[in-house]
Amino acid sequence: MKRREERRTTLFDFIQQEKKLEERAPSRDISEELYQMLKTRRQVSKEEVTKWAKDRGVTTVELIKAIEKLITEKKIKKRLDDEGNLVYEVI
Repeated sequence: MKRREERRTTLFDFIQQEKKLEERAPSRDISEELYQMLKTRRQVSKEEVTKWAKDRGVTTVELIKAIEKLITEKKIKKRLDDEGNLVYEVI
């Protein structure tokens, strides 16, 4: 009788899956679209930005990258409003 060997999942399997996902879905830069939306409204809550992104099929990663890019370029800033909610504001 031959004994069947099962291959166990390793860390390398996880890394390979991550690489396949990255190759499959390249992220897009939506920072300019986001900036235009923020410019028209001047100040937008985090919830509104999240809803805007969801309506356009933008992933969380793409949204975070766009926000960080705009902050780094000093086009927008984030702050807390009077009620303690996070808002994004055009500089």
